[in-house]
Amino acid sequence: MNKLKKLLIVVTVLGLFGILASTVAQPLWAQVRAALVRDIDTPALAPFQGEANMIFSTLNTQQLLTTVPAGKRLVVEHVSFLYGGNSGAQLVFLGLRKGQFGNTELYTQIQPPHASITPGISIQDGSEPVKAYFEAGDEVWASASYTGGSANIDVQVSGYYVTP
Repeated sequence: MNKLKKLLIVVTVLGLFGILASTVAQPLWAQVRAALVRDIDTPALAPFQGEANMIFSTLNTQQLLTTVPAGKRLVVEHVSFLYGGNSGAQLVFLGLRKGQFGNTELYTQIQPPHASITPGISIQDGSEPVKAYFEAGDEVWASASYTGGSANIDVQVSGYYVTP
C-alpha cells in the first residue's frame, strides 16, 4: 500500500508538471523563436533580406521588395545582383527607390559585362556594402535598366529594421 501511495504521488506530481509545462511552453517557445531572428547583441535590430527576380520586357523593370512596417526604419547595408543577357546587351542602372516611381535612394556600381561559358550570353554581377534608409510606410522598389534584348536580373538586399 505504501508503494501505491508513492506511485500515486509521483503520477500526480508529473501530471501537474505536464499541465504547467504545456501552459508555459507556448509563450516560452514564442520568445525563443523571436530571439533566434534578432541580433543578440542589439535586440532592437531585426534582420531584413529581400530579393527581386526580374525579367526584362521593356528597357526598365522594377519590383517591390518590401513596405517598411509602422514604427520601424529599414537600414539597407548590402546589395548584390546577377544580370544575364544577350551578348551586346548590358545592365546600365540598378537602384533602390522610395515608391514605384519615387526618388532613387541608392545607386549601385555597375561593372562592364564579362563572358559566360554559354555562347551569346553576357553576365554582370556585383556585391557591395551600402547605406540607405527607408522610413515607416515607405515602399522599397528595386529598379533596373538595360540596353535591350533578352535579359533577367536577380537582386538581393540585406539590412535590418530598427525602432527609431
